[in-house]
Amino acid sequence: MSIFKRSFFVQVPVFGMLAFAAACGGSDAPAPEGTDAAASAAPAAEATTPAAEPAASAAQGNVVEVKMVSTNNGASGVFEPAEINVKKGDVVRFVSDGGSAHNVSFPAAENAGASNLPGASPYVTGAGQSVDVQVTMGAGSYNFQCDPHSMMGMKGKLNVTE
Repeated sequence: MSIFKRSFFVQVPVFGMLAFAAACGGSDAPAPEGTDAAASAAPAAEATTPAAEPAASAAQGNVVEVKMVSTNNGASGVFEPAEINVKKGDVVRFVSDGGSAHNVSFPAAENAGASNLPGASPYVTGAGQSVDVQVTMGAGSYNFQCDPHSMMGMKGKLNVTE
């Protein structure tokens, strides 16, 4: 193979990567004052961003915090507290300790006859990441769980009053 052909095959991928990097480049505008330019260039909704059902600011009631605590080196976990008393319109904020991946779900099989159950939340993995669940269910008791740790007992009860 001639030097020209070998050089061409080396240059094409390099130019392709440069073109890709230029197309993905950020804005020339300076970052707003008081922000980190690298942080402001990051995409808005990454896995490290807490995923939320409705935002807490849209809540009509109180925000009740529940910790998702990993146990047995992340093999299982517990909700602290495991039983929560709220009113319709409140927000329950489930906060991860970062020990393993957790989520919150209200399985229909564990809540026979219940309607208006929230869907399963996205998984949170980082310490301090949270998932907000707006309480839209009517008065009653509802069982919730962390799907990957439910068989190890990571379950709780949500008592709702009107």
